[in-house]
Amino acid sequence: MKYSKQIVFLLFINLIIVFLSIFIGNLTRKTELINNQAQLDIQKQKEQLSINKIEFSFYNNPDYLKKLHNIYFSLEEDNIEKKIVSFYNISKINNDSLVLVNLKKIK
Repeated sequence: MKYSKQIVFLLFINLIIVFLSIFIGNLTRKTELINNQAQLDIQKQKEQLSINKIEFSFYNNPDYLKKLHNIYFSLEEDNIEKKIVSFYNISKINNDSLVLVNLKKIK
């Protein structure tokens, strides 16, 4: 058994390589799971963004506001459009009917 020391040394190195490859494989699996979860979160955010874009486009339509009003308020009101305030309407408001709100700064 001339080469017994070399054979034992090579077996030991092979054993270390096997354990290191299992360890690295486990780490890459954890990283892969984290990446997949991040991709799912990104996909959900993109879907939410597209829904928000659709809602924004409908929001600019007054009929959409009427539908929202019918959904959330049970009372029927006439002339709902008159309650929508524009910059032109704000400039017509009298100073007496104007209510000021004071906001406190958070430090």
